[in-house]
Amino acid sequence: MQDTSDADSFTSNLSSTHSATSSVYDFVEEHGRTYHKYKQGKYILPNDIEEQNRLDLQHQMALKVLEGRLHLAPIQNTVKNALDVATGTGIWAIEFAQQYPYASVTGTDLSPIQPEFIPDNCKFEVDDAEDEWVFSKQFDYIHIRFVMTCFPNPKVVIEHAFKSCAPGGYLEMMDGVFPLHCHDDSLEDTVLESWSKGCHEAGTKMGRPWDNAPNYKRWMEEVGFEDVKERIFEVPTNPWPRGRRAKELGMWFNADLQEALSASRVLYIKVLEWAPEKTDAFLQEVKSDLMKREIHAYMLIHVLYGRKPLQ
Repeated sequence: MQDTSDADSFTSNLSSTHSATSSVYDFVEEHGRTYHKYKQGKYILPNDIEEQNRLDLQHQMALKVLEGRLHLAPIQNTVKNALDVATGTGIWAIEFAQQYPYASVTGTDLSPIQPEFIPDNCKFEVDDAEDEWVFSKQFDYIHIRFVMTCFPNPKVVIEHAFKSCAPGGYLEMMDGVFPLHCHDDSLEDTVLESWSKGCHEAGTKMGRPWDNAPNYKRWMEEVGFEDVKERIFEVPTNPWPRGRRAKELGMWFNADLQEALSASRVLYIKVLEWAPEKTDAFLQEVKSDLMKREIHAYMLIHVLYGRKPLQ
């Protein structure tokens, strides 16, 4: 997370599309974790400190994938209004606001878990990206990242983004794909493979399959974005590959996955209806598999951006 000790650079700017006295600021506790209260149950993963730390760690992994960049879209330094959908802890929005100090940056999420002290040009709102977007302005740049667990119909969110994007503005998306992949048979019949397939099964059962990212480019083009570019990255589950960059990516993704195991517990208990004891024993085996360099697994990450026509 960013250092918010500089009171001259960071101010309290947390807002909400709902009343400050609303229950959106309350959390629900279940299975030892906390979850969002606003539209309770719509997002299955927790929002507590443990999960917030994982999201910040995931942000660092994303920076490694993009070689230190916050985006790939060729936006100008003169960008005026930017939107970060499903902002999570807000770490991307905060860093974007610092990099583009003349831009007004808005982050939205179901959970108000963002820090209180943030840059003057950044604000956060509690909102559901699947509802009709009612922003009073259009955005030069819209950012959506790691939402494979969020939406039953991502194309609807892309349609909202197109309507709220200013002519000539960009939408950029970054997302992973489950189950995990492998170039050989080392993942076959492992507990790690069972876990990744189980997560995908749970997501599909909830109407939120974790393999939508390969459709994003087509959906963006169908709603009207032009000159859509896509890059696909292979991110290893641990430092099993050769090469310094691949090993470093593997280290970051492994740390992310280790933290994700606890968050995935609710998928097995609530959605797949496993007993807690069975789930805990299973996740311990998955944790062991994650450390085995002889398992050459990886996740595909799709990064794509497109421009709204000027006309």
